Amino acid sequence: MKWISYVAGIVLALSSPFLSAQEAPVNIKDVVTVNTHQAKRLHELGALFIDVRPLSQWRWGRVDGAHNLDLKSGFRQLFMPGTLDKNTPIVIYGNSTYHMRGAIASYLAALWGYKRVFFFRDGYYSWLALDFPVTLKSDSRPEEVVTRRP
Repeated sequence: MKWISYVAGIVLALSSPFLSAQEAPVNIKDVVTVNTHQAKRLHELGALFIDVRPLSQWRWGRVDGAHNLDLKSGFRQLFMPGTLDKNTPIVIYGNSTYHMRGAIASYLAALWGYKRVFFFRDGYYSWLALDFPVTLKSDSRPEEVVTRRP
């Protein structure tokens, strides 16, 4: 019987690249879904952008001024009372429509009582493709080299 589970695992592993990716939902309760141009307008108006991708991806590139709250670790700090005014407009995003992090984070923010939650469904790659303001790793100053003198 054990070999059946091994065979099933191998078949699933080999077939997974051919399965279609799941798209993030368009409608989330108490959340406004926005496209890339609407997100840019919110950016111009000063909305708080929250990037829920892993820190390593955020470091490579992000919407200019976005804060990283990785969904798996840092995002839960929004649940703590007094972290952020519940009426602050927040725009939450991930990589693209084929990643669920932004949708999950948007749902949680609304569930936790945030009143002005915007789900930027198209995500970072769409923002980057339209040449909207970004901060890239290459924009950072190189780390200073520390040398020891004898």
